[in-house]
Amino acid sequence: IYTIVGGSEQTPNDPKFGELWGLVNSGQKTIGDAGIVNGLQGFDINAVRGWAIETGSKNVKIAVIDTGVDYTLADLAPNIWTNQAELNGLPGVDDDNNGCVDDIHGCDFANNDGDPKDDHGHGSHVSGTIGGAANNGIDVVGVAWNTTIIGVKFLSGSGSGTLENAVKSIDYATAVGATMSSNS
Repeated sequence: IYTIVGGSEQTPNDPKFGELWGLVNSGQKTIGDAGIVNGLQGFDINAVRGWAIETGSKNVKIAVIDTGVDYTLADLAPNIWTNQAELNGLPGVDDDNNGCVDDIHGCDFANNDGDPKDDHGHGSHVSGTIGGAANNGIDVVGVAWNTTIIGVKFLSGSGSGTLENAVKSIDYATAVGATMSSNS
């Protein structure tokens, strides 16, 4: 038995929402590695009903430990973490003593700097699935419309990385207060 607690079902106005069969599967055709596939109606996470209960919270900080995050994308920018100590600090200085210099939107352990900008695309894709902004009339929507995404890059543009940098990434996410992480 399902009871809607927060209100009525909500469908976002994002134009590619109908392609997100994992959120709402109406049996639509999808294009994947196996070619064109017909979806199975109802085989999804029932996102629309879930959003009637909760659409997320900026207090939930999710570290996306991957190829980085393109924090300039319109669907991601509203939900990207900003490290105020570094934003308002001195350039070239680890103002908050978390081990990463000038980490305004996260940290890059693949290139050993404070800019986790995605140069592959996978981390941004994952970030969009987790927390793409809703009702902005752009592209897609994430499971959590309102959240805080921390970009943590340990995989290079070719998709390779080291165990050492993976561990550093988890330590960093913990140090900056991530509530949870997605670890590709």
